[in-house]
Formats: sequence, structure tokens, C-alpha cells
Amino acid sequence: MRYITVRGDGVLDSDTGEVHDRLELGLLLTSGQGGIIAGRNLYPILSSLADDARSDSGWTMQVHAQHQRTKDQRAHGVIYYSRISYRSPKIGGREDRRRPPAIKWLVLNMELFTESEDIETGAQALVHLAYARGIKPRYSPGTYGGALLRASPEWSSDRNPAPRFISEAARPHMPGNLYALRYNHDYSESALYIDQSSSHHTIAATVPLPHPAYLRARGRFRNVESKGELPDMDTTAYWLRTPSLLELHSHIGVIVATVEVGYIPPSRVHLYPNWCKTPGDKQVWIWTPELRLLDRHIRIRRVSASLTSHVPDPALAEYGKWSLDYLKNHKHPAVKPALLAAYGMLAVRNRESFVTHSIHGRGRPPRSTEIKFPLVNGPVYQSTVERKRTPVIQNVVARGVIEAETLTRSLELARTMEDQKIQVLQIYADGIIVKTDQVPILPPIWRVACGLSELQAGAPNQVLSKNLLKLPGIPNGRRTSAIVT
Repeated sequence: MRYITVRGDGVLDSDTGEVHDRLELGLLLTSGQGGIIAGRNLYPILSSLADDARSDSGWTMQVHAQHQRTKDQRAHGVIYYSRISYRSPKIGGREDRRRPPAIKWLVLNMELFTESEDIETGAQALVHLAYARGIKPRYSPGTYGGALLRASPEWSSDRNPAPRFISEAARPHMPGNLYALRYNHDYSESALYIDQSSSHHTIAATVPLPHPAYLRARGRFRNVESKGELPDMDTTAYWLRTPSLLELHSHIGVIVATVEVGYIPPSRVHLYPNWCKTPGDKQVWIWTPELRLLDRHIRIRRVSASLTSHVPDPALAEYGKWSLDYLKNHKHPAVKPALLAAYGMLAVRNRESFVTHSIHGRGRPPRSTEIKFPLVNGPVYQSTVERKRTPVIQNVVARGVIEAETLTRSLELARTMEDQKIQVLQIYADGIIVKTDQVPILPPIWRVACGLSELQAGAPNQVLSKNLLKLPGIPNGRRTSAIVT
């Protein structure tokens, strides 16, 4: 594999080991074989090749715009190149006229994967990840994740996505991340941050997740859809008195239930899901892992419907186990987001169409429009591709079960710590912060990530201490931590 690494001091060609001036990049891309272009903030330097691309019909540059907004036919947002190819003119005479193989380059924008400045090693780690799974390298974490999961030997060629109406019904009720602060907690001199080790992979490998082919809407789901959450609980649809029948047959997914939430003391309210924070009768969507959190403060009065499967998905289980095995010997930070993206792709949205952008030296493609991109002189061709079917990887209920299992494990450990008279100061997504100087005995999936000093209570989704800073929008590579050994 040939690597062209764009660095601060120039462009490194792995074939020769020479560092060239950035102005020679276009010449390098048309010489020899294709391969990988890797770097950070590649958009400005690759945009300088746009004029060359329009002057030669052999060039094709594919551009992507995330969170795209267009105003006056001008694109805005996160923009990056994904592929560059060069198709040489035909050579030879009348008898042996032929066209040489196209030169194809995959662009790895490393800022999409990691904050690490080690560009060359990161690119090699991503290529190794693809080859280890038997796929071709991809240009973004999302495309990697979907391809890695579909490469599972348990993924059948005739597999279909989860029923579309089930995924769309479950999407607004996904658990998300749980963040909570202990009542009256504002400062602690010392504490420990404990988190789940490879939580998503561990859950996929050890917890049954719903198979899309067996997902069904059960009970009085049409009544729930038409009436929604009703203030008068006596008029809600009745199906089961308790979810025990579903648990008996190992159903996995989400149930719609009428619950009675009693008074929970302020000192313990952070040990419950968000739907338990206020007392009273209510209709709620409860994911099956959350049923383990029911206690004397919560009583299920009736179950109206469920979106569940009684058959686990072998492809997700295989992928989780494979990811854990791979991470034992390959821990480069660029690999983690690519592997985790597979679970995020389970909740991919249904889009009736998607947009592609290209720069090339041929004429404007039919049914395309010309728009402007920053730093690109001349037009970029925008084409809309109609999507004919739901993405085959979509299974929102499976994604919801993973999120629910993550928060349930955090709440279970938090309750165990409180029962041992260890104060839980904060619950942060897949981790908890406890007020203690001694390392407690932890279940196998948990680890002490770091010690915290001068811990302050900010918002529930923040960790503010002298050793560790976690704020929304702050990437991992810009955090500091003191690891406890």
C-alpha cells in the first residue's frame, strides 16, 4: 500500500521515503500506483488541485459536506474530500490501443477519527483494521462501521433491516446517555472516576440484542400510537398486567407501560432513570434492561404494547466479540471510533435521497446543479441520488437496548456503591464518580480510570476536576488525566 502523508514540513511518499514540497502533490498523485492520502485539515491543500482537475478530463475528486447548509448556491459546514482518481488517456496504436488502469486514492482525513498527531501510524492502523476484517479501507468512521458490521460471517446476504415503522416509533424514545449529580454535591477534595471497559463491544458480545427479522409490534400498539401519552391512565390500552410473560420468553426491546412512581428521597433520586425523577402515574417507554432497576418505589400497573424480538442477533454478537479480540493487540486511537461507529449506524435515519459532490474536467453531469465550495475556484457539481429502500443496517431498537444496558449497568453499580456506604457523586454516561480514597472491589467490566482531586459539581454532563476535564465539545485528545495504578 502506498501512502502519501501530508505533514507540516511537506508531503511524504512512502514509496521513495522522500519529503516533497506541497506544490508537488498533484504530480505525485498521477505518478505510479494509487493508495492512501492521509493528513489533517486536508481540505485547503486538496482544493488547490481543483483547477488541475477541471483542466484534465481524467481527474475526478469526490467531496462531502456534513451538516450541509446551502445559501445562494454556496455550501457551508464540515467539508472534506474522500476520493481522488485519475484516468489516463488511451495509449498505443490501432492494433493495441488501450487505457492504463485508473489511479485511485482514498483520502483519510484523520481529524474525523482521532486527535492524535501521528498521521502515518494512524492511517496504517485504519488500513490494517479494514484488511483484518476482509473489507476495503473507508474514508470516515460511519462508512467503516457499517462495512465492518456487514462483513460479519453471521450477516446473511438476504438480510433485511428492522421494520421501518418500528424503528421510527422507537427512535424518539431511545434512552441516550444518562447524566446525574448527587443531591447537594458541589465539591470534593478527592474521588475516583470508574467507567465501563469497552462498554458497547462488551454489551454486544454478552447481551442478547434483537434480531431485525423477528422484531414485532405486540399488544395494543395501534392504540398507543393513536392516543400517545394520556393524562387519564384508566383509558390507556391494556394488554398485560406485568411484563413477566415477555421476560419468560426472553423478549428484547422496549415496552410501553403505565407505571406508578412513588416518592424517592433526594439523596437517591440520581440512582434512577430520568422517567423516575418525578412521582405519580405516567405512561412511559421502558427498555428491557431497565426492568432490572424496578424496586419498591416503582410499580408497573399495566403493559400496553411492546416492540420486541425473542431471537438475538448473531451478527452483532459476533461483531462485539471480534472487536474485543482485535482491540487487545491494536489500540491506536484512530481505530476506536471506526469500530464504535457500527453501533451508531444501527440508528441511521431514513433519508429519501442523499447528495453527492464532484469536481472533474468533463462536462456537467445530467440532472446536476452547480454550487460553490469555499477555496474552490469554479463550480462543484451537486447530484441528488434517490434512495429506494431503508438502509439494511438500520435497527433502532437494537441501538436503544445497547444504550439502555449501558445506563442500567451504571445505575446498578452506583446502587451497589451506595449500599456499601460509598457516596456516588456523579453518574456520567458509562461511568460513575465515587467519593473514596480506596479502590473498591469492582465487577469484571469495570475499571478505575483515574483519580480526581478538587472535583467540582458543574452540569451533570460535565466533569470538572484538577486531573480530568470533560466538557461537551472537548475531544478526548485535549483532556488530561492522572491514571491510578
